[in-house]
This record gives sequence, C-alpha cells and structure tokens, in this order.
Amino acid sequence: MSQTKILKYFIFPIIFLLNETKQISQEEITETINSKTITCGSTLRIQNTITKYYLSSFGMNWSTGSKLQIITAIQEDDDTNSLFLIKEGDGIFPCKNGENILCDSIIRLEHLSTGKNLHSHDFPSFITGKQEACAFGENGIGDVNDNFKIICYKQKGEKRIFGKSEFFLQHVPTGKYLFIDYKKSMFNDFNCRGCPIRGQREVSLTSDKDKQCLWKVVGGIIFESDDISQKNEDSNFDNQNSKDNNQGNEKDNSKDKKNESFEGRRKNDL
Repeated sequence: MSQTKILKYFIFPIIFLLNETKQISQEEITETINSKTITCGSTLRIQNTITKYYLSSFGMNWSTGSKLQIITAIQEDDDTNSLFLIKEGDGIFPCKNGENILCDSIIRLEHLSTGKNLHSHDFPSFITGKQEACAFGENGIGDVNDNFKIICYKQKGEKRIFGKSEFFLQHVPTGKYLFIDYKKSMFNDFNCRGCPIRGQREVSLTSDKDKQCLWKVVGGIIFESDDISQKNEDSNFDNQNSKDNNQGNEKDNSKDKKNESFEGRRKNDL
C-alpha cells in the first residue's frame, strides 16, 4: 500500500483520536505545525488570519452564480470538511509527496471529502458581490481556474513555506485574492433565511490585497520534507560507512594480531 493511500485511509481516525484522547495540548500541536515545512501531497487545515475561520466545503451547490459546490469558512476546528490536499497546479508537472511547496508556487487545493478543487471565475458571490469562490472537478481533476499562486507575506530569504508562514492565495486566471470580508461575510437569517450555512462566512475573491486575504496552515497531516528524508538517508549512509570501516579496522587488527602471534612462534622455534 502506498504512503498516499495510507494517508487517505487513516487521516480521519488520527484526527478524531487526537481530539478524544487530548494527550497532546493545542500549544504542542501549534508549535509542531509552525515548525513543519509544507509539502506536496499533505492534507491541510487552512485558516484566515483575521477572522480565525477555516476554509471549508461540503456536498452542496450554490443556488445562484455558478451553481457549483459551495466554498465557505467555518469556526469549528475539528470538522473534516475543512481539510484540503495541496498539489501542483493544473497543467504543471506533478510534484511528488514530500516535495517542498515554495513561495510563488502555482498550486491547487483539493477538498478531501468531495475530490473537488478550490475554484473561481467571473461570477458574483452571494453576500458581498465579490468574485465567487466554489469547488469544481471530479476526483481532483478540474481545469486552469483551479490554479492559485501562493504568495508569502513578510518572509525574506526563505522560499520554503512553514506552518507559521502567512500567505496570500492569488487566483492565477483573474489575479484576485481569496479573502473573507470581516464585516459583511456572515451568513444569517437576514441574507440566507433558513439555509444550512448560517453561522458560516462567505469566502470570495477581491482585487484588494490586504490582511483580510491572509491565510496560514494550522493543522492537518504533513508529509515529511524531502530535505529531512535526504538528511536521514545521508546520516544512515554515513553511519553504515562508519560501521563498515570499524568492522574493517577490527578485521585488520585481528589479522595483525594473528601475524604477530605467528612471528612469535617462528622465533621460538628458531
């Protein structure tokens, strides 16, 4: 069974186990996530830094606009509907699991539960009238409108993206930024009477690049970076070489002792 399949089969039990046993504090989880390099094939929970709501989707479509699958933001931090798989952009050579995601990479975010990609196009959003965010595709296959550029915020001299990194998600075809309007985005009985997404926030896209457009990774299951794997392999190789050298030296010492013993017996015989 491949590592990717193992990830998909066991992600839900692992998350529930952490929530139920509470053997790991939230501070420890946050510290661990912050230090992790974000890698291709990882499953991420992504949070808007201003509202503290999580990017989410589920199997229901907009009744207006594109009529594609709904993308919203939710407050619950343990809902599996807020898990997205990060991968290469549409039309880009596939990245491998564990390959570092770098600043300015073109990526797609595939909703884990439904297999549809975060998507946008020129339809107005439900509440704010900004550019609609939705989910599109089948089994992770969509089109170029799924492509987003991940732009790092205030990160100098480091191209890798970490859990602690804040970033913008710029829609490549339209140039607009994924965001949540802090004041106007809440679904309620005034704008969505009786609808199942009351209490959630609208996620849409804007041409204004401000702090409402900032996101960060706050959870998920992250493949170990190739950098760490390579270091471990190099370390194992060096340890094996050292072991082989030590064994070789022991054999040489043993051979020298045998030679010394033989020379001693020859002298006594003489």
